[in-house]
Amino acid sequence: MKIAGIGQATPLNLLTYQNISNHFVTDVHKLFLALAWYTGERPEAILSIDVKHVYSDVAKCQPRDTVLYPASNRKDKTTREVPNHWALKLMLSAYKPPDKGFLFPSLYKSDQHLSRQAMDKAFRRAVQKAGLGNQGYSLYSARRGFITRLNEQGYDMKVIQKLTGHRSLTSLIRYIDVTDDQLRNAIANF
Repeated sequence: MKIAGIGQATPLNLLTYQNISNHFVTDVHKLFLALAWYTGERPEAILSIDVKHVYSDVAKCQPRDTVLYPASNRKDKTTREVPNHWALKLMLSAYKPPDKGFLFPSLYKSDQHLSRQAMDKAFRRAVQKAGLGNQGYSLYSARRGFITRLNEQGYDMKVIQKLTGHRSLTSLIRYIDVTDDQLRNAIANF
């Protein structure tokens, strides 16, 4: 758990994801969290995504079948394409994106995207309103939750690695959370 900014983020589960999302004030913040939850991407890549990488037809609010994270936006400098979950498609269809440019444009600088600091501030407010303060949640919690959920559902590590874009299994494994219940269950069923 992350304590005072040190350690790994606590992964979101379905209930905490919904609770935090329900406490966001704007659809912009809700969509950001949904992209993180359903694609498992890093916050910086989500914030810098272009509308054309999410929508096949922006004017009609028609989402692509995959969400494209170009190499230029990603930490590992490799392009990642993630199948678009039906619930995320519904949110994207209901969202009014900008005609062009960043999906999350800055409110103050037309040539820039929403800053990580602004998103982090909104996230922390929603976490507090949801009654989840001081439990280690951060902008990386959705990514950790995405990877942990896939692991809990029994998907092969190579499938998870392909979906997340991790180059090595060693770096991927750090994102998987193991609960005390899972440990007890493993011993009980041994």
